[in-house]
Amino acid sequence: MEAVPALDALIASGDYERLEKIFMGVPMPKIVTDAVRKFLADMHEPLVVRSSSRLEDSPKHSFAGKYLSTFLSNSSPSLEERVLEVENEIKKIYARVYFPAATSYREKHALGNDDMGIIVIRLSGRWHGRYYYPTMAGVGYSQNFRRWCTNIKQEDGILRIVFGLGTMSTKRGYARTISLTNPYLRPDGQNPDKIAFHAQERFHVIDRGNPNELTTLDIKQKWRQLIDFHPDFDAYAQIYHYEAEGGFFSSLMKNTAQIENNTKICLTFENFPQKYPKFFERMKKMLSLLESSMGLPADIEFAYEPTDDSLCLIQSRPFWCHTSEEESIPDLKGRHVLLQADRMVTPGFIDKISTIVYIDHNIYYKNPDFYKVARGIGELNANMPADEKYILVAPGRVGSSNPERGVPVQYSELTKCRCIVELGIPRHGFMPELSYGTHFFSDLAVDDVLYMPVFDGEVNNLIDERWFNESAWETGPHPAIRIYRGNFSAYMDGNTNHGFIVDNNAHTAVCGENAPV
Repeated sequence: MEAVPALDALIASGDYERLEKIFMGVPMPKIVTDAVRKFLADMHEPLVVRSSSRLEDSPKHSFAGKYLSTFLSNSSPSLEERVLEVENEIKKIYARVYFPAATSYREKHALGNDDMGIIVIRLSGRWHGRYYYPTMAGVGYSQNFRRWCTNIKQEDGILRIVFGLGTMSTKRGYARTISLTNPYLRPDGQNPDKIAFHAQERFHVIDRGNPNELTTLDIKQKWRQLIDFHPDFDAYAQIYHYEAEGGFFSSLMKNTAQIENNTKICLTFENFPQKYPKFFERMKKMLSLLESSMGLPADIEFAYEPTDDSLCLIQSRPFWCHTSEEESIPDLKGRHVLLQADRMVTPGFIDKISTIVYIDHNIYYKNPDFYKVARGIGELNANMPADEKYILVAPGRVGSSNPERGVPVQYSELTKCRCIVELGIPRHGFMPELSYGTHFFSDLAVDDVLYMPVFDGEVNNLIDERWFNESAWETGPHPAIRIYRGNFSAYMDGNTNHGFIVDNNAHTAVCGENAPV
């Protein structure tokens, strides 16, 4: 038998695959096995096995995505096989206490060691043929700190909802973002082309044929059978019609047998607010109650069956937010504005940033080395001096799960980044998205990283392409990565919803309309 090294030596070796293997080989205490067996004896529905550590419960540090949650179909006819499956997942989660995602996070925030607990719970949802999922799920917040228009108040609260399992809402894919008191005001506006672009097209389920992991289904392939299982499917889905002069939506009816060429089914949730208004009233009351009880803004995960009006509150915890006093943006007359935004900005100022890391959207679009670009950013980040901070400017969604929509950089590769600017470049299919509820944005909030989206060609938005093309830069580890050195500042006002990135060494004002002067 292989000698088991001391834990410290095993961690220092960096061989995390071996570490997990050793954890898997250690038998569970009898008291745990007995408890799992008793729970599973009468439980035959799919399960979630998830971490519940002491540090995860802190008001500030969410540890979102740093440990592990696993999904089991729990479908074996053998009780002992099901017990063994759960025990194996418990061991994997305990091993994650020592994996880099968690250890680097704890080290970065000087949190020390953690104490791990485990939760084994029934997965919210029901069987629809061979697939198990809730009709809809998502995350919610009692406060909206990134408003997309001034008609929305911070205290209105916000939801990020998806069809199917809520795991899709915590990733940087597309979901429906809804203000609780203004459900028809979309962050992407009312243009059908933009709505269709941002609409959810894939959803997560448990599949009997692929039992112990999440399966991703495409709504465009499964819509016929979904109509059979969901009599209210038109509350979630619409048919989008492509037209050269501008697309449009039509209703998806129960008797729809097929869709025409140049059309697609997408999950817009357009009719959901009208069909289920009580849902929003309940969520607003619940979030207000939770915030009042905790004394901090509330963050929830939930699942919902609209036809039964059945709401499952999966988790609630405080939502960390930066609470420093907001300042007005200073007079920028005579200052050279490189980037300007008019929505969804994170309030805050940063002065004297020496570096901008810029991803050339033309090269990124034409060159499919998406992951090489992402790893190049991580390499730059790792090699920077400890006290150096930078602004990252990149097309589409930074940290995207779809590299064609944005650079798939990991948050652990951005530890020295102080501000992220996402560029909307419609001609290349790059569009920022308000991704409240994702693990990525939870980390931004905890680390006070400023964020703003800039939409090329839109009023009150500015990308000074001339400056980025004519100013001196260093080429990074990939040709798409440019590094600009100088003296830069970021100014963002949450009340007016304005954000600016300024070059302090230039003196020509390039502010767009409504810039403060």
